[in-house]
Amino acid sequence: MASTIPQKRPLEEDETLSESQEQLQSVSNGGPISQPLSTTPSVKIELSNLKSNMNKYQPYISYKPTDFLYFEPHAIESKIEGFYQIDDMPFNTRRGFQYSPSSPNPLLPIIKFSLTELPPFKPTLSYFDRSNATLISEDLSSVTTDRGWVSARASTPIQEGKVYLEFNIIKSDESSHVRIGIGRREASIEAPIGFDGYGYALRDKTGQKVHLSRPCPFMDSFQTGDVIGFLIQLPIMTEFQDITRDQIAIRYRNRLYLEKFDYIPNKKMEHLLNPMTVFGEKTVADTNPFLPISLTNSSITIFKNGKYIGVPFEDLYAFLPPFSELGKNKQNMFNNNGTLGYYPTVSVFNGGIAELNPGPNFKFRPDDLGNDVKDYCELYGEKIAEEIVWDIIDEIEAELIHDSV
Repeated sequence: MASTIPQKRPLEEDETLSESQEQLQSVSNGGPISQPLSTTPSVKIELSNLKSNMNKYQPYISYKPTDFLYFEPHAIESKIEGFYQIDDMPFNTRRGFQYSPSSPNPLLPIIKFSLTELPPFKPTLSYFDRSNATLISEDLSSVTTDRGWVSARASTPIQEGKVYLEFNIIKSDESSHVRIGIGRREASIEAPIGFDGYGYALRDKTGQKVHLSRPCPFMDSFQTGDVIGFLIQLPIMTEFQDITRDQIAIRYRNRLYLEKFDYIPNKKMEHLLNPMTVFGEKTVADTNPFLPISLTNSSITIFKNGKYIGVPFEDLYAFLPPFSELGKNKQNMFNNNGTLGYYPTVSVFNGGIAELNPGPNFKFRPDDLGNDVKDYCELYGEKIAEEIVWDIIDEIEAELIHDSV
């Protein structure tokens, strides 16, 4: 079994990248962990270093009159009744980048732009984190496709604590299928959840649990009309998490978005799919396979139509740096930009339909979950509050940089 660790905060100021790498090597070899495992330094503004960062927050674009107009995505009706395609915004399928809606913010005179929200202003499946072959309902609660396996992630990550949510199976039969689960940012949205090491899933047809494309027996099949409850448990982040967003405002089709680096799969995790090494014409199984670090006291508990089924997954893989790496940003590849975590994910095939129910109006929420369990919908407001705080912090640092130049 892989080593397990609790979620950790970034390195202290006097720690170095090389020290962190030595720790990671030690833990990977089964050794104990003595300090935090991350490589993002704590936030501390040194005036002597401000000039080197003088362009960090400077927008590349200025305000335009159209920036202040109200915007709703343009929905195009599909061949499947009740589902639409959105074609006037960027998808997070561009490898190494992710996008969020933005708006001008005159209250932040230096950074000028901040994150905003789009209708329906509640936790839903994401406009951006989905395959462009997916079709979504008007309220973004349901997803389908007229093609092969594709996926859509929810808009808010689960990062700590106990969280409950439900998936309503709208259509699943002999020719149309769904998979449901949770996945990290690196999980492919052009494949079913559970395809790689970044996601954990349940399969409708057989009730099997799926991770790393390896189905294993777990429960009876589920189909149209069933409600599958997920209770996700992750260790509490008891220490401060430093967030470095490094985002810029851009325009796409005359609308504002924030662009930042996204997390991409690394070679070790990809190798888990097929742990074999090729020597010439021979293929040899790895004798010392890579074992990802996992989180203590982490698990997924499943309920079907309100009935407890069991625990298909425990010791979920750690997702904070250095276990997640930013693409196209080698200098700061281990930064935490605030989007890491496990996202509820729906995968659909050939007309399969599933709906995410974030709460609070659940169909079968167990009464005995305990007061420490949050409904998934509660995370939406918390995430917005966090982004506002980081906007203010970025503006303060930007003003210090501006005043020192």
